Amino acid sequence: MTIIFPTNKEDGISAKRGAHFGKANFYTAIVVEEGIVKNIIVHKNPGHTTGGCSNAVANIQALGADTLVVSGIGGEPLKKFLAVGIDVYFDNKNDIVEDALRDFLAGKTAKIDPNHSCASHDH
Repeated sequence: MTIIFPTNKEDGISAKRGAHFGKANFYTAIVVEEGIVKNIIVHKNPGHTTGGCSNAVANIQALGADTLVVSGIGGEPLKKFLAVGIDVYFDNKNDIVEDALRDFLAGKTAKIDPNHSCASHDH
């Protein structure tokens, strides 16, 4: 499983999480096998101004992601992630990737309710 956490800096597992996936400076990708972290790779967010959120979805999909953990996402990008088979989870409690990962692996992070996505994805 490859879990993507939008982050502000390229500080790996100790990075502060970005408030919104599309505007985060980096994507911290954590590869987990059988509950054990196997790899952590930080990718620069190439942005999505020219292709709208479809580019952001494609950018994250290209990282091999099957899971995205966010604290904010618009309804349209959420639908697009779900359409390409990327599960989206909501965590607005943990500021640091390591804490968010710990909760996720412990089963404390729920899939996002589409009714709780942002009306607009401008954060």
